[in-house]
Amino acid sequence: MRALVVDDDPDITLLYKEALEREGKFNVDTYNDPNQALSNFKPHYYNILLIDVRMPEMDGFDLYKELKKLDPVVKVCFITGFEVNYRALQEIFPEIRQECYISKPTAMKELKEHVDHLLQIS
Repeated sequence: MRALVVDDDPDITLLYKEALEREGKFNVDTYNDPNQALSNFKPHYYNILLIDVRMPEMDGFDLYKELKKLDPVVKVCFITGFEVNYRALQEIFPEIRQECYISKPTAMKELKEHVDHLLQIS
């Protein structure tokens, strides 16, 4: 399986990459710049996207909108260290389920369980 992690904090992308790749189940590409992630994105290549909400230049929601144009079926999980207004997000992205939001900090075991669960639901 392939995952894409986009977070402006290099420590976070490294931590998530190592956690997901540790069991050999995932190959993970990481970016700390959302614009680079967008320009290097490979449609129909990733099983899941893990995208930080707050990043400079382009927030995670705008990045998701652009990536979704390139690959309408890819699954996404937003990562945030801030309170998320789920009701407002449900109006903007009705196809995104509430379980697709991970709060920072999160234990790596919880991250993997969350990703596994999301990939099992259709």
